[in-house]
Amino acid sequence: MLRSHAPRAAEVILGGALTGVAFGAAGGSELTRTTIVEVAAVLVGGLVVAAAVVWSRPGPLHGGVAVALFAALAALTALSVMWAVVPALAYVEAGRTLAYLAIFAGAVAGARLAPRATPVVVTGVVLAATAAVVYALAARVWPASIGETEISNRIGQPFQYWNAVGTTAALAIPGLLWLATRRGAAVGRVLAYPALGAAILAIVLTQSRGALAAAAIGTIAWLAIVPLRLRTLTAIVVPAVGAGAVGAWALSKDAFSVAAEPLSVKQSVAGDFGLLLVLMTLGLVMAGALVNAGLTRDLPAPHVRRRIGIAALAIACVIPLVAFTSVAFSDKGIGGAIGDRVDQLTSETETAPTEQGAGRLTAASSTRGKYWREAGKVFDDRPTIGLGAGNFATSRLRHRTDISATRHAHGYIPQTMADLGILGVVISTALLLAWLVAVARATGLHPRRLPFRRDDGAVLPRRDWDADRVGLVALALIAVVFGLQSAIDWTWFVPGPTAMALVAGGFAAGRAPLGTPPAVLAASRPAQAPRLLLASGVLVAAVVSAWAIWQPEASSRATTDAIRLADAGDVEAAIARTHDAADANPLTSAPLLTEASIETQAGEEDAARESLEQAVLKFPGDPQTWFRLAAFQLGTLDQPAKAAATIQGAIFLDPRSVPNRVLFLQARARERELAAAR
Repeated sequence: MLRSHAPRAAEVILGGALTGVAFGAAGGSELTRTTIVEVAAVLVGGLVVAAAVVWSRPGPLHGGVAVALFAALAALTALSVMWAVVPALAYVEAGRTLAYLAIFAGAVAGARLAPRATPVVVTGVVLAATAAVVYALAARVWPASIGETEISNRIGQPFQYWNAVGTTAALAIPGLLWLATRRGAAVGRVLAYPALGAAILAIVLTQSRGALAAAAIGTIAWLAIVPLRLRTLTAIVVPAVGAGAVGAWALSKDAFSVAAEPLSVKQSVAGDFGLLLVLMTLGLVMAGALVNAGLTRDLPAPHVRRRIGIAALAIACVIPLVAFTSVAFSDKGIGGAIGDRVDQLTSETETAPTEQGAGRLTAASSTRGKYWREAGKVFDDRPTIGLGAGNFATSRLRHRTDISATRHAHGYIPQTMADLGILGVVISTALLLAWLVAVARATGLHPRRLPFRRDDGAVLPRRDWDADRVGLVALALIAVVFGLQSAIDWTWFVPGPTAMALVAGGFAAGRAPLGTPPAVLAASRPAQAPRLLLASGVLVAAVVSAWAIWQPEASSRATTDAIRLADAGDVEAAIARTHDAADANPLTSAPLLTEASIETQAGEEDAARESLEQAVLKFPGDPQTWFRLAAFQLGTLDQPAKAAATIQGAIFLDPRSVPNRVLFLQARARERELAAAR
């Protein structure tokens, strides 16, 4: 009895863990929440890898090359603190990449430990993604409680970022198609219909064009690869009709189509939106039940089903071609119309599309072109190794043409080029190729799918499209959909959807090739001394990595304690805590800047000046250190000439900064005032 319920329990545990990552880390920008999630991921991943080392079956390490290349990428990210413009940013990004490496390696190890757990992994990812999507929609049903921090008209909870919700909904679709078309599990097939409706509706309401394109490509790939096209057709069309109706109504309302509307506007349509969600859910449940009831009755002949499926695939592939060629009938023809679209996408002067609502989904204008050009200029500064992981946000300041602020280059390739240079792009490309080879081997989607040959020479028949193979294809497509969306929106920094994609992609890469006999899959080797020693090394590495990831948070907490102690009047203890903060994370300027503030408040001007000068010397690439020193020289020491000279360092790093310019003008004015007085 216990063993019969073990898969269900494993699905709930995995789904709960991934849901915890999504809701715990949220948008990945809050240090405390993200650090806790990363530490937990590293420790759990280390435990799974250690368990695989001790108890896994003998044989080739499938996915091992991909894991090694992922480790190389993490190592390059960590090493980039040595040459980063702002080392603290590279340190935080190194911790994020180490956590992702642990998740990916843990998934590969999990495939080695439990190769038959493909349905468990697919279901776990689907549960987590659906939970995030449902929460995002619920935030508009109860905007005053769940969505009180959501300012945009585009849904963004629980990540506070609409593109992250869009990619989560998009990556859920291959898994939900697997659930809707699998044999057996009638309840799951029925529930897949409302879940697909929720995912499609979420993509529409995020107005994320990247997520929409990735979801469409993933669906077309599913139709092209998996021969369950008739089932897939009903599973995607019926929910799309329901979600399309609700989405059309929602995008006609200001709460979903006009930015920065007050909470009262969102509340005015919340009840109607909630009612429509309930009706859509009930309708799709009934539709799913009817469709699945029909599957048990007389079905068309196999050749008829095959023709219908091929026709559906052809239609899905022809629609984009029709949309492309239709521009030939415009006044500008194919070349002119397509050229205009490309110019809108990549133009330096184009901004976010002025259209909102449904019109935005077909608009081509974007701010990405500006960010991509800035990333190219940052890349030119140091093309081989970049300016440090996570440093695009600071490095771009010298090259921006306006006062816009962004943390990322909105694309994996431009971001990696700016941060890690050619070396980072080469490692990332090699990692992608290694993963594709491993997945092709696991799923049998390679040019030469040979039967399995045992050691004794016996040839076993190749298993074709069974449940295991379909599930592996679903896992691979989950990772592909995430990769496609993240390539143009850079959702890599959001742990929730990234963890879901890494678990899916890692398990698919680590799975033994199709045709491996069950006896071989179940084989295991008794724990031996070398294995125990290697497993111990893995655990030690996990603990050390977790400790390293925690240090920025420890430094931040010590800095906060220093400010609290200073407010209480204990200056000596406060300064001691800033030293503790610097010891925990010597790569950040925050402890020195905080120490200078405390010393200034205590009237120790010489000590404060020395602390600020040390901050500039240690972190010359951070405009904030130059600004703080110049402000101190002008406002506290009344040395405008020195302040004017110092602030030019900040202006060089960030010439468009309004505060930098204002401080420079104030210093010059004060300098003239003193000269006149003399």
